[in-house]
Amino acid sequence: MKFENAWLTRTDGPVDVAAIEAYLGALPWAWRDPVNGKEFFLAGRVRSARAARDWRIAHPTEFPTDGVLVSVHPDGVSIDQRGHPESMARACDFLTWLLGTGKWRARTEFIPDMPLASTKDLYPGPLPSQADLGDDPLQSPVVEGALTRWTVGDRTLSVHSSGIVQLQLPQGGVIDARLAQAELDAWNRASDLALDDLDFDAPAATTSVALDRETPEGEQSAWFDKTRIPEPVFPLSLQATKLLSAMESWAPGKPVPAGFVSITRKHS
Repeated sequence: MKFENAWLTRTDGPVDVAAIEAYLGALPWAWRDPVNGKEFFLAGRVRSARAARDWRIAHPTEFPTDGVLVSVHPDGVSIDQRGHPESMARACDFLTWLLGTGKWRARTEFIPDMPLASTKDLYPGPLPSQADLGDDPLQSPVVEGALTRWTVGDRTLSVHSSGIVQLQLPQGGVIDARLAQAELDAWNRASDLALDDLDFDAPAATTSVALDRETPEGEQSAWFDKTRIPEPVFPLSLQATKLLSAMESWAPGKPVPAGFVSITRKHS
């Protein structure tokens, strides 16, 4: 890490505080401090940003240390960081945008005031790329889209509305896959259910299906007997059965099953 605290000043015009704050406020991995309303917190991932914001609200006298704090003033921009590569990568992306708005100078605790020619002046080393910083769509809480989990016995099929699929096997291994577009469209149509409106019961575990559907707005769940699938769930049951069969019967070296773009198997 080349610095902990950097102060940036504009050399070819005034600092457009409103424009910079609007840019920061629109970033999904950033938030304006809910306690004092001044600094912006940049996290590496959307999910970690939301967790850090909840933590900040619960601890109003402290800031999370795993992000970057940015504050914008009429006379300059302050960047404070503690060496976490993921959040530093987001700060570097912000600096790239900032340099596109005009000419800037910088000073840190290690270097005197100098013109900023590029982000490498402050971030010379390798940092995670944007592709490396995507949130796992199969993890909870869901950041975007919809995640459906279909559990029968000791097998859980997880399908995200983007097409990413994972089957957790009883022995502890997993099968990861991506659906072809036609198969994904069929799944998304079938899984678009209001589970709270279903009439269902919770039978013995040996015969039950647990169905969970999670979106950024919340989570719904249902349980029912796999031999008595509720009518609204029947199309999804057919889709889930087809995917389970195709994924469980596949082995490395075999062709990719119909309806899939890719598939891999990982042993525990």
